[in-house]
Amino acid sequence: MGVRVKTGDLFCVPLDDAAFGLGIIAAGWRPELYIVLFAETVASPQAADVNTASLTPLLASSSLDAKLFVGDWPILRRGTDSAAFSQPIYKVEEPDGTIAESFDRKLRIPISANVAERLQYRKGVAPVRLEKALKAHHGFGEWLAHFDELLYINVLRSNTVLTESGLLPTVRSN
Repeated sequence: MGVRVKTGDLFCVPLDDAAFGLGIIAAGWRPELYIVLFAETVASPQAADVNTASLTPLLASSSLDAKLFVGDWPILRRGTDSAAFSQPIYKVEEPDGTIAESFDRKLRIPISANVAERLQYRKGVAPVRLEKALKAHHGFGEWLAHFDELLYINVLRSNTVLTESGLLPTVRSN
């Protein structure tokens, strides 16, 4: 039986024998996970007694649990507060028009064509792509152009689109 994960699980991503990245399950919706990976590294999973509030979000994407389920990304701590991490806002085409929708589907609001053109469609990636991007960021591989879409700054930008349009009152700073 594989490892079952939940929102708030803090985990590590092996980069090489002496460096590990950190990540968190920031949200979940059915089989999808919203994963945030951090810029900081630790020397070993045992040295990962960290406060997630002090970590810098680097990469984020909808993904599945494959690397977690088989134990490639070991869980370090369960029940970590994940509410501080902004969720991406996507555009979704529906029969009655286009809506903006958060990863967890709790936010669903109609948007104009002007706003829609500034948002991306929902997209998830395989966990291995997140791992390769994190490794490349830390010099353990080549940074590929398609990794740019995984940068956490894109999540913040998607929230800003709605804030600037007057559809959201504030944007979380994380």
